[in-house]
Amino acid sequence: MSQSLSARPESRFALVSGLGGGIAAAVISVKAILGSASSTAAIGFLFVPFIMAAAMVFAGVWGLALGCVWHAMRGTQSYYRAVLLLAWIVTLGVPAYGAWQVWQGLALERAVAEASIMNTAELERALHDSPWRDNRFFIGALVQNKAASEALLDRISRHPDPELYEQMGSLWNVNGENRKGLAAMRLIAYNPNVSAATLQYLAEGPHADKVLHDVLRNRKTPMTVLARHFDSSDYLIEWGLALNPMTPPAVMERLSKSSNIYTRFNLTYNEATPPAILEKLAQDPDEILARNAAQALQRQAKRVKEGEAPARQPTSTAAGS
Repeated sequence: MSQSLSARPESRFALVSGLGGGIAAAVISVKAILGSASSTAAIGFLFVPFIMAAAMVFAGVWGLALGCVWHAMRGTQSYYRAVLLLAWIVTLGVPAYGAWQVWQGLALERAVAEASIMNTAELERALHDSPWRDNRFFIGALVQNKAASEALLDRISRHPDPELYEQMGSLWNVNGENRKGLAAMRLIAYNPNVSAATLQYLAEGPHADKVLHDVLRNRKTPMTVLARHFDSSDYLIEWGLALNPMTPPAVMERLSKSSNIYTRFNLTYNEATPPAILEKLAQDPDEILARNAAQALQRQAKRVKEGEAPARQPTSTAAGS
């Protein structure tokens, strides 16, 4: 037992498993980054070396334990009883835990896939009875389903778990169409069945700052909620208002002068942006923005020519009643 660790026969097991674990962690991390549609996903590449290093250490320790068990069973090395017991625990425990995680991941994948095709009644039962009913990925699947009722979405919006307001990412295929990994509560604002009352609750709730951008871009959001933010210079609030067809022209005029280029860009994606504002944006110093504004003007002219109704059509929900 006086040999250095590098000279011991178990070190080969540690070296091989460490390299294998590091490479596997790097591959999985890169795959997850490339599979994300988030605009900040590329930042994840900065962390890949650290993830790889941590995985190498963890896998190396497991390999060392495996080497001890292997040589003890072959009788080629002797160990203190406590050391051998610990080696057995690590050798068997790590694969067992890994198998459990794989089983859990695959089961969650199936649950999410099933939730995505449920009808309204099935969604109601799932939220009440499913063993996954408090899992944020499962809840994310429920609120993405276009069959989710207004009442179901409202009930989920009042769920107290703060995790539902956090970005969602996983190595498993559990995000459905949510490739950007938006938080479950943010996804509620994008379901066409969401009510004005639910949007107001989210905008005034305990974690409003994490969903406000998504709420403010929804045309159903009550005007009383929108009006509180008309003078805000927060870029996320500006982005939301710039995309909402119910935002008053005077507010759009202010937003068109924002120093934030993405605020101005969003106005070109809003079908209700007045032509006069788009004409000014078509003269923007940014060539891409100017081109977007010119194209938006062309689309508006085409809709008018074809006799389509204007995009800005106040409804009872949009008015906050």
